[in-house]
Amino acid sequence: MFRILGRVGKIEHDIGEAKKYQYDFKFKEGGMIVPIIADETVEFKQGDAKSIKIKEIKIPPKHLILMCSYARHRVGHIIAVGEEFPVPIEMERTADNAMFIAGIDGTVSKGDLIGMAILIPIEIM
Repeated sequence: MFRILGRVGKIEHDIGEAKKYQYDFKFKEGGMIVPIIADETVEFKQGDAKSIKIKEIKIPPKHLILMCSYARHRVGHIIAVGEEFPVPIEMERTADNAMFIAGIDGTVSKGDLIGMAILIPIEIM
């Protein structure tokens, strides 16, 4: 009898623990792919990680922004975008700079396509 009750108690405990880790958002339908365009010219040496000004990207409220992992520029890759003062996801945001990491020596010129952003609408739970 103890063995059965012990297992029931463990199952109840595990269910209670699982409820602590409920999702705080869910994906909605749709989304957008937005180009990330350099708004300045910057020289890079292999391995450099520098912030680059980009043409402003409007991020609607309650949207996640992800970087497309497919390389768009021969010199390197975007790893993040942002703005001077971070704003909560519930508000409209903008991205006006990007962190760029160079894989080879080269130049990113103003107007170059340096990456793609994926904007995904979410519902906050």
